[in-house]
Amino acid sequence: MASRHAGATLAAAAVVLAIIVIAAAPMTGVAVSDGSGPRSYLTSWSGPGCTPGDKGRMASVGSCGCNHVRFHGGHEFNFRGETATLYSQPGCAGTPYQVFEDTRACGDFGWHSIHIDC
Repeated sequence: MASRHAGATLAAAAVVLAIIVIAAAPMTGVAVSDGSGPRSYLTSWSGPGCTPGDKGRMASVGSCGCNHVRFHGGHEFNFRGETATLYSQPGCAGTPYQVFEDTRACGDFGWHSIHIDC
């Protein structure tokens, strides 16, 4: 008898939880970010191309502000809402190139730093 009561209580708790989750879900269909989700980031590989090469070297940067691009064999920018600007010189100096979508270049490239706008 106690086992049946525990099962019924657990089932009722699951239904209540489901109702709370559904009621709390936004009805607009628009995702709202509180800043804790994934951010835009850049991955660079030593190469050749978009591979870590025989030494397995790759690096990703996703911090807000200016970041050093470590490798130059290939790169991929994953846009998650934050735009970025690639620069031809370290320290976010030199020729700028704004990025506002997913981008991939699997060959030598001249970007030495990236500023991620958060």
